[in-house]
Amino acid sequence: MSMRNCLLFVLLLNVVVFANDCNIRLLPAFTDSPEKQTLANVRDSLLSALQAQDSNEVFRFVNVLKNSGYDERALDNYELIQIYFWMNQYDSTLVTLVREHYHFINKSYEGVWDCSADAPFSAFEDELLDSLRVRANLQRQLKLIFEGSAKQEYRDFANLLIVILKDLGYNNTRMQYYGLDNDIKRNSIQQSRFRGYGRGNGSSDKNDTLSFDSLKEKLIAFQNKYPESEFNLWINLWITQQLEQIEASRDYEYERKYYYKEFYYTGGIGGEFFHAIGSGYQINGVVQIQRFILGFGYWKHDNLCNGYVVYMGLEAYESRYIKTFPFVMTVVNKFEHNPLGGGLQFEFRPWISELGREVPIGSYLTINVRYELLYGSEYINRQDEETKKKLRNLFHLGVGFHIW
Repeated sequence: MSMRNCLLFVLLLNVVVFANDCNIRLLPAFTDSPEKQTLANVRDSLLSALQAQDSNEVFRFVNVLKNSGYDERALDNYELIQIYFWMNQYDSTLVTLVREHYHFINKSYEGVWDCSADAPFSAFEDELLDSLRVRANLQRQLKLIFEGSAKQEYRDFANLLIVILKDLGYNNTRMQYYGLDNDIKRNSIQQSRFRGYGRGNGSSDKNDTLSFDSLKEKLIAFQNKYPESEFNLWINLWITQQLEQIEASRDYEYERKYYYKEFYYTGGIGGEFFHAIGSGYQINGVVQIQRFILGFGYWKHDNLCNGYVVYMGLEAYESRYIKTFPFVMTVVNKFEHNPLGGGLQFEFRPWISELGREVPIGSYLTINVRYELLYGSEYINRQDEETKKKLRNLFHLGVGFHIW
């Protein structure tokens, strides 16, 4: 995403990533009941059958657990995915996984986060669960599905998921299981199992958005090759959801990088230093509100009286690189008649920042050309401070730094 932190999307099969130190344990409604003990015995027998690779016994025990009165509280679908994989039933592994993830992103896309009633979790923390946790390495499983004997459609889809994981940098993805003792924790786990797939995880990273374009092309090619595939529902929903996030991410990236287009004629503050062609200098501070510009600073010229300059201008044109404005000005000094006049300032921006990541402030450097037409006092005799009035044309070259 930071993104970069944001795009998107942590591939489909980050089915569960949740911190090992959460120490969440279930206290189910049927704690210490005869029913729970019976189911616990069945789970122990299921583990023994898995270790013995006895397919008939494995799925007999699976059916007992799934058909019990506790449904997925006795054996949840995340455990079932690992059982399928353990028994080398790769087709069932992939189908069950995609169905579970489709259910989740469909709920999250609709804004329905309370998935506890639809996707309950196993009520057991036992040796079966521990054994399934150890085996639950998603990328390794996808690779074995791709290289295994599953039908070509499933192998191609598993390969797509490998590509997505690789492009997003998720090379050590693991699936883990944790019990829950209330709905809030269930929802938390449900979201963490599919971390990165819910809404609102867009990223401003250009590479992420480019990766999405490439992955989208591959997924559409898969749909064209297998128009009747069950996985196409997931592809359509996933593309729709991620495209929404990516477009939001791209909008954010554009606005952050080209923020100044929205800030033209809105204002800012800055400082400028000018060297007068001939002899002298001018140091100004500048405040701009909308198109109105107010400047003030110190003004020194060898042939004119020194003092404090004040000018007011109205911005006539602004783009990324160029800004120009006319102004009127005066120089406040110790003489009774202060020089008055006006002029035109032209700015060129050789550098402009992107918008600040922590605070919404941008900045830019300027190279300035300034013309001033003044009517005011000029020394005739410095010792006697004798002056005369004269119309003068002045040219300045300068630099500036501004923020907005």
